[in-house]
Parts: sequence; structure tokens; C-alpha cells
Amino acid sequence: MFHVGVCDDDANVLDKVKQYFKLLSLSTNYSFDVHCFSSGEQLLQHYKAMQGEYTYHLLILDVEMAGISGIETAQAIRSLPDRDVQIIFLSSYPEYMMDSFDVQTFQYLLKPVPYELFQDKILKLCSYIHSSPNRFFTIKVEDDQVVLRRPDIIAIVKIKHSLAQNKLKLITVSREYLINGTLQSYSDKLGNPFLLIHRSIIVNLEHVRRFNANSVIMSSDEEYPIGRSQSKAFKDVYAGYVLEEIQGRG
Repeated sequence: MFHVGVCDDDANVLDKVKQYFKLLSLSTNYSFDVHCFSSGEQLLQHYKAMQGEYTYHLLILDVEMAGISGIETAQAIRSLPDRDVQIIFLSSYPEYMMDSFDVQTFQYLLKPVPYELFQDKILKLCSYIHSSPNRFFTIKVEDDQVVLRRPDIIAIVKIKHSLAQNKLKLITVSREYLINGTLQSYSDKLGNPFLLIHRSIIVNLEHVRRFNANSVIMSSDEEYPIGRSQSKAFKDVYAGYVLEEIQGRG
């Protein structure tokens, strides 16, 4: 599922875009959770209420709105910073196109947008997100595909005493998901900076806050045990991860 924010001060445009996404869900394997906002101020208030938490995969912003413009809204969102959200601008005026490039725009569409063009651009965007494994990770939850930001994943834990085999709990900064599979398969898919620290636990090293010989404390304040055989490997891998982060900052 893709989470979408649509911001336009024209209620007719909001209704049309919502209808476009419904049609797209019916004709493809993608699903969309669409939230509508009537002003840039309202959208930014939502971001403020979320306290910087990653909110949307895609934002569709009207350029010309009462109050702050779509471009000003995008600049504020990028400065939070939310650098992963993909932005599509809607406008009746092509002269704003150059200004939109400053906020890493995925697409600039001129109103009125025909459904065929909308479909083409959104499908390309969905494909782009799915093909960006370093930034996003897709899991299957029941019959739905959920696209997560990799940095938002805190840990994956094997559920003990579950009636179903290979039942796992994936924990993010905002919620938990029940998924099927083996820890080893998820460890292989996720790669660095995710590490199998116990036969029943994978952690994201980005969220490790402190550790000792027996356990780690995560950003969620959850404490997880380190397996005896993984203790030395964890220290070495974590030290290497921290060194890379320091060098990367410069």
C-alpha cells in the first residue's frame, strides 16, 4: 500500500484525484491510502502533529493555492527533513516548472490532467519506489503489499509459541506488522545495517542506542538479547557501522 497526500484548495480537484486513485487500484495490484488537504498550512500541520515521522510515499501538490504555495509547502517539508517522499506538482501554468526542480520533484503535470497521463506517471512512480531497495522495503501483510522506509524499521522478532510456523513481528517507529517468513530470509534481503543478533531477532543498527555483552537497547526502549555466538560479531559489526557513519559525515 502506498500512502498519498493530496493538497489542493479546489475541492473538485481533490475529488477527481481520489477517483483516479480508486480507478488505479481496481486496474492494478497497487493499493493507495489517500489523505486530502485543502491548504499547504493544513498539510504542514499534519506533519507537525506526526512529529517528523515519515508520513507519505507520495505528495500531489497544487502550485497555486491561497496562503502558502505548493512550492513553499514542499520546501518546508524537505527542510524537516523528509527527503524520501516523492512530489508531483499540479499547475495550470508551465512557468512555475523551473522553480519546482529545487525541491527534487518527480513530476510536474499541467491541469487538467487526463486519467491516462495520471495513470502512466503514477505507475512509473510505484515502479521506481519498488526498484529502490536501498530506500524502501516491501512486505506482504495478508493480501496487501506495504511499502516501508528502511530507516523506519527497528527490528524483526520471531513470535514464540505461535500456532503458525515462521510468524514474525516487524517493528517500525510507528507501528508493528505480523508477517510470514524466516528471519534468515529477511536478513539476506535487508542486508546492512540490519543484523541477526539472536536466533529470533534482527535489529537495525541505526536504532541501537546502547548495548552490553548480553543485550541491546533500541530507540523504542525495547531491550533484545544478544546470542552468545553473536556477541563478538555484534561488537565488531557495530563498531564498523559507527566508523562508516562518522566517515560519511565527513
